[in-house]
Amino acid sequence: MSDLALFASFAVAQGILGFLIVKLLPSALIKFVDTEIERRSDIKLEKVKGQIEGSYATLKTSMEMLTASNTGLHPHIIESVSAMWNLIVQMKHDFSGMVTFDSLFLANEAAEAFQDEANHQNLIAFVEKHRDEFDNLTANGAVLEPNLDRHRLFCGDKLWLIFFVIRAVYMRSSLLIARSFQQHDLDDWRKDDGIRQLLSAVLPTAFIDDVQTRQIGGLSVAISQLEAEFLHEATRVMSGSKAMADSLTNMQSTMLLQTAQIAQQNN
Repeated sequence: MSDLALFASFAVAQGILGFLIVKLLPSALIKFVDTEIERRSDIKLEKVKGQIEGSYATLKTSMEMLTASNTGLHPHIIESVSAMWNLIVQMKHDFSGMVTFDSLFLANEAAEAFQDEANHQNLIAFVEKHRDEFDNLTANGAVLEPNLDRHRLFCGDKLWLIFFVIRAVYMRSSLLIARSFQQHDLDDWRKDDGIRQLLSAVLPTAFIDDVQTRQIGGLSVAISQLEAEFLHEATRVMSGSKAMADSLTNMQSTMLLQTAQIAQQNN
């Protein structure tokens, strides 16, 4: 074979080889890359799956511990909430004359009674026990119950706040009556910033505006609403739903954070 023919054969072979490379290599490379990506994705998914399953196992264990803990605390919770409600009932009785006074008489009628006690003894009788602020507080054991703080451990912050506000509203209102006796004029709770601040810790502003603009019975309505708030929260605390909901929220936040961190690590 001549050199020319040999060169031609070599050129043809090179052309065929080049054609095969151009046609077949890309698909082979793509298939290889796809296989490698799939393999690595499977590894990554398995890793993430394992981490999430580990977090779930931790959550399940925590829930089981929480349930056991709530079971042990439940008698103490019932005792504390019941004791606090009994004190509220006692305060309702002890301060009933003062609340009735606000529910029966307009502000100008109450003012006239303090200005001229001698001719308004029938009105003054409702609030006579609140004449002296110090004697009044001493007379009301529910207000000065020495062991109140021990209940806070089992009732939760919100229920304790509502109880505190109810007690403080009674005490503040009684103080204003004592000042009314001293000043011989009504120190109206509707205009008192202290009462408003106390109510605003639990009740919405629109509701407070409404009770403070009522000419009669506003104090009774405010206290009744505070009692309703107490009973609603007390039901949650005693049933265990509050503790469970709070714990689930905290655990959910923790798991979401962990999942986000896992995803970030594996990107």
